[in-house]
Amino acid sequence: MNFKEYLITYKAQDKINKLAKRYKNKRIAIYGAGQFAHAIFENYDLSGLNIVAVADLRFEDISQRQFFGYNCITPKELGHINCDLILVANFDYSQFLTILDDHILYLTPNQNIEVRPLIRPTFKDLFLNKGRD
Repeated sequence: MNFKEYLITYKAQDKINKLAKRYKNKRIAIYGAGQFAHAIFENYDLSGLNIVAVADLRFEDISQRQFFGYNCITPKELGHINCDLILVANFDYSQFLTILDDHILYLTPNQNIEVRPLIRPTFKDLFLNKGRD
């Protein structure tokens, strides 16, 4: 299963819409701008989410700060950006949660901010669970 099939199978738009209702008027940062995030931003309507920034290592290069019209920041900036929630748009949520908790948000104003995957179940969790069947 590729990212697009996964997003269709797990009804990504419905999940995005639920997030938009749950976090209405909340400032949201997205962490991840790779292939998985690209599949989401390219194929789904995120306009219900108040996205204030998209963070990724690729944005350390000023010339690479373009991602579907959103404000682009480096991951280090997530610790200080004015937001209420960080959504991880990566197929390996648990790895990025560890990076966020231990290296990016630790001892910053956003240290205790809510972090969750953009789409659940995560792509990686889906395959880990299949291996247990």
